[in-house]
Amino acid sequence: MGEQNNNSDKIKFKVKHLNEYHEIVIDRNDARYESKYQHQQLFEQLESITGVPSRYTARAYIDQSYIYWPDINPQRFRFSFDNQKAFAPGIRRRYSRQYDIRSLHFPDGERFHLQYGLSYAHNISKHLSMRYTLVKERDVPEEGCGLYFCQSRSTESYFKRLKDLVCNDELNAKITQIVQPLMVSGMWAAATTNFREFNIQQYLHSECYVYHLQYRQAGHTRQVHLYPRTRG
Repeated sequence: MGEQNNNSDKIKFKVKHLNEYHEIVIDRNDARYESKYQHQQLFEQLESITGVPSRYTARAYIDQSYIYWPDINPQRFRFSFDNQKAFAPGIRRRYSRQYDIRSLHFPDGERFHLQYGLSYAHNISKHLSMRYTLVKERDVPEEGCGLYFCQSRSTESYFKRLKDLVCNDELNAKITQIVQPLMVSGMWAAATTNFREFNIQQYLHSECYVYHLQYRQAGHTRQVHLYPRTRG
């Protein structure tokens, strides 16, 4: 593995999309963006890698070891970034001061696997949107699913299905007309009912049984209602 990139002007790492690795380079001093929006470089490059238009990607997460205090071991921490290009007209753009992509620290060439997810981002895009999670390769099991990575949500067929959904403007217009007012009003159960009618709820909440089994074995007791992945 390469040297730590903390003092470099560029952050370099590799992302595995399906079966191919791609290099991502984040320039900490990219003059195109204000400092708080340098994470837009990530969304630009993910668009190039996946072929999904950036406007249909609402959020991305990057797994990162993060030290809270000098006298304790690094703890797992997940950076979260909202795509500024995904915000619909009339939605106030926002960013989190807590997550600054320029503060990422790992060796140059660190490898990540791309995990795909779907969301209806009522407070960002008013649209079905892709959600990416970059999981460190060492946390990805060679076979099956693990605590931080689900193999069934990283296949070509699953990715293609999500891509088709987010890029289907006709379907999204119908969904937005019905679901957006419900979610703005906090009527989550009614929104979920409509997502089921559109046969997309299984993609919005494609929970992995193996993940939750390991989660419970680790001593956590969160109650999760699984939605069948096989429906539709």
